[in-house]
Amino acid sequence: MSEITTTRDTDDEASDAAGDDNETTSDVAAESGAGDAGDGGGPLELAARPAPEEPVKDRILIPLLLPFLCMIAVALYTLNVSRVFLAGDSTSALVIAAGITIAILVGGTIISASPRLRTSSLVMVMGFVLVIVVSAGLLSLGPSLKTGEGGAGGPTAQPTGAAGSTVSVQALASIKFDSTEFTAKPGVVQIEYSGAAGHTLQFRTLDYKGFPLSTSGGPNKGKVTLKPGKYAIYCTIDSHAAQGMEATITVAP
Repeated sequence: MSEITTTRDTDDEASDAAGDDNETTSDVAAESGAGDAGDGGGPLELAARPAPEEPVKDRILIPLLLPFLCMIAVALYTLNVSRVFLAGDSTSALVIAAGITIAILVGGTIISASPRLRTSSLVMVMGFVLVIVVSAGLLSLGPSLKTGEGGAGGPTAQPTGAAGSTVSVQALASIKFDSTEFTAKPGVVQIEYSGAAGHTLQFRTLDYKGFPLSTSGGPNKGKVTLKPGKYAIYCTIDSHAAQGMEATITVAP
């Protein structure tokens, strides 16, 4: 009977030992599985890639060329707009300046209201505007140049010969000349200026010594040599010409 009890105790101890071994194995396997899951079971982390290097045009060409291109565009704009101003009288210059100002304001408003406007579209628009400005400057190149006899060397001396014809111009108190059309014969022409005080008379394309004539303390007579054609005269005081104080002398045989 005691032998049977001893045998049962021995079997129980063996069974407990086997159970402990199984538990230890299970714990190790669980820990190993958890470690594996933590190391490689989850999503793999992407290695950080170096930022791509910017192209040469973005790093060098654009920063260097953009300021020069802007300066060239501004120079072309200023030169050609100035030619347009010089080609006309003060009234047309005022109208052109107002038109350019309004166009710039409207264009800036449209561009600012279009945040999705592509750079290529903006470049095309600005290029189109530049072409228009340059074309206007080229068309007005001839009229904008000073083609009078005075040239670039200063006022031309008045002719000494006898005048073949005389043009009498009178300044009115209404800031106008007494006529908008005068006539003369080719050759030496004497201009006589009189009327309301505080006005002058000058040629737009001629520069002679003694001009402009004046109705207030300055010379009021002067001689010029005129070829067949039309010559514009105006008052140089403030905005008198813009208010209508200008006229044309037509020279014909």
